[in-house]
Amino acid sequence: MDKAKLIKTINQKGFRNSLISIYYNIGRALPFRAQRFPDGRVSDWYRSQFVEVHDVKPGGKGGKYGHAYGFYFRNGERADAVENNPEQSWCKMSDAEPKGIPCAACGSWVLLDILGKATAEPAKIYGVKDVLDVGKHKGETLSEVICYDWGWVKWAKANAEHIFFDEDEVIEERNKSIKHLHLDDVLTYGKYKGQSIRNIAHIDIDYLRWLAMNDENFIFDFKELL
Repeated sequence: MDKAKLIKTINQKGFRNSLISIYYNIGRALPFRAQRFPDGRVSDWYRSQFVEVHDVKPGGKGGKYGHAYGFYFRNGERADAVENNPEQSWCKMSDAEPKGIPCAACGSWVLLDILGKATAEPAKIYGVKDVLDVGKHKGETLSEVICYDWGWVKWAKANAEHIFFDEDEVIEERNKSIKHLHLDDVLTYGKYKGQSIRNIAHIDIDYLRWLAMNDENFIFDFKELL
């Protein structure tokens, strides 16, 4: 599997990744590098730091929790975890053996690079032609689900722990299924259900503007009203 694609796909989960989940999803490859943004606080200061994970010891039900061990880097080089204070650092620049990484089983980790080789199958990445074998739409192709249950696809992409999609294929397929509305098209939902875009524009143009801002399924070129 292409490494860059796997990294991009795993990071679709946003800040839900832990070092433990990353370890499983990359096929238990070691070492790997990851960066943490506590509570989603993305900043240059956090970007300047990362850890290099050399060992993972899963624990808890299903191995979901556990501990990770490695080294601390700042600005791309080994460093003391507490700048200029080795004695307060969980990892010192001089450490030769991997040290326990704080918050390894917490969320907010972003995968940066995979340095080692996988020793197990990495996470499956579904393409649009693939049949889902887990979840609510098990047995259906991803392209079918994109067409009639886009809300679930968005939810699964961000939240389902073991469901990963080829994002580029999903976006392309989604764009195919989006209908661009015109003046004589009729809304099939909402408070003006059954009325044409032309009629709604005449009585409540602000509602159409609101739809355009809040409903990704409402695609309409307002230049048609000129």
